[in-house]
Amino acid sequence: MDQGGVRSEDRVDFFVVRKTLERRAEELTILNHLAEAISSSLELDDILHSICREMVRVLNARNVGIALLNEKKDGLKVVAFHTEQPGETDVTGLEFGLEGNDASLFVIKTGEPIVVPDAQTNPITRSMHEVLRQRGTSCLMVVPLMARGEVIGTIGIPSNSQEVFSQDDVRLSQTIAGQVASVIDNARLHQSVKQARDVAERELEIGRQIQTSFFPESIPEINGWELVAYFQSARQVAGDFYDVFELEDGKKLGLVLADVCDKGVGAALFMVLFRSLLRANLIQEFEQREEADVDPGQMLVSAVDKTNNYIATNHARASMFATVFSAVLERDNSELWYINCGHDSPVLIRRSGKIERLTPGNVAIGMFADLEFKSFRIAMDRGDAVVAYTDGVTDARSMDGITFGEARLLNALAGSKSLQERFGDLKNAISTHISDADQYDDITCVGFERMG
Repeated sequence: MDQGGVRSEDRVDFFVVRKTLERRAEELTILNHLAEAISSSLELDDILHSICREMVRVLNARNVGIALLNEKKDGLKVVAFHTEQPGETDVTGLEFGLEGNDASLFVIKTGEPIVVPDAQTNPITRSMHEVLRQRGTSCLMVVPLMARGEVIGTIGIPSNSQEVFSQDDVRLSQTIAGQVASVIDNARLHQSVKQARDVAERELEIGRQIQTSFFPESIPEINGWELVAYFQSARQVAGDFYDVFELEDGKKLGLVLADVCDKGVGAALFMVLFRSLLRANLIQEFEQREEADVDPGQMLVSAVDKTNNYIATNHARASMFATVFSAVLERDNSELWYINCGHDSPVLIRRSGKIERLTPGNVAIGMFADLEFKSFRIAMDRGDAVVAYTDGVTDARSMDGITFGEARLLNALAGSKSLQERFGDLKNAISTHISDADQYDDITCVGFERMG
């Protein structure tokens, strides 16, 4: 016991506790610095070099190098390196094999750190003896980088003095290595996700280009009628489609507007199927019955019936269906034959400005086989127009989630103006309503006017 009444062993214990607390505080400061270094940059190279620089300082190391295993796991590549020794070469990018590098092999196989106090002579570091002697390095520490239970690389830390790394140094290095491994693993995951996204986007772009080729490059002309179309996809590929094609060597035009249920790639694939079937069946009907006493309405029903039965029978498991509006326009003829299968009723705008709606009449196609379909016929005077649209028009949403609605649709189409002007006003109204909001659904409109 000393003169103050405190036992010498108690003073020793107090000193040890104080040193331990000081060490912990220092470690926390170091880890905070590393956290700041990690958060200060989005570039992996910058982060790893910052960590190497910080480790050189806190561990009094000659240099610090972070190396990652190659794909074959038979070699390491230095991805970050820092030294404060004048004239020492930066070895970032250096690749070296594991054969003969027993210290690194031990760490990689066991997942445990290793401290070699006699690094210049110990057999486990024989491949580095010459370099260690030239640099006067007596102690070497190698720490594993562990990510999800696997070693992905190492951190090599040669001492800068004759001192041997302590257990506290080893523990701190392992903690830092855990952060390093996490940063690298997250960067790799981000890169793999980015690569997968890039591949998906390339594939979607190819799909978009293919799908775009199914839309008419230009709308065929037919005497007595003016046609206008407007299409805007919500995604790279769409479930909406429209088609306009000649029938009976240009005497008539077939028109199809449809909306396949759902969105995205699945809807786009079925869009191609519905479009191809409806077009082929309509053309076939008119080719086969051109000389027969069959009106266009019956041909429309037959084409839709064939398409519906094929989808419902052969693709029932997909549970895909489409709402369809299809019409036949005849050259210099005021008659309009049409069929509507579950689609929003097209707007009929009389020359007088009066607005009517075409009869819906049928359910969507593709759900059940052997359904009964009905076509309709109306007479259109000169100056009358029809505008058919998909529900993406009325469902278009503003930033506040408010739908465009039918009232805005009719307001944009109303008035005494040409079909082109009606479509221009409608497009502007939709664009203004959506503003900066994400487009909710595909938007498609097709209009035709009996020329005055």
